[in-house]
Amino acid sequence: MFTYEDFKSLSGITDRDELMSAVAQIPEEDLRTALFITLLSWGKSIEINDELWKREHERANKAEAILNSQSSEK
Repeated sequence: MFTYEDFKSLSGITDRDELMSAVAQIPEEDLRTALFITLLSWGKSIEINDELWKREHERANKAEAILNSQSSEK
């Protein structure tokens, strides 16, 4: 059965040809599980990236507000 450890191992492969070779070795009956884990991970990655972007945007807005208030005090 395809496991999260298998997924982590595959996700560490950066060479496209090596990745294709490794994916081709996944038994056909495990492909649905592999796809499921991939989609869950992808969705979580998008969620995390959105949260990080939101936090950075808020920090930038706060910094800009501080700079604007300091320049208007002069």
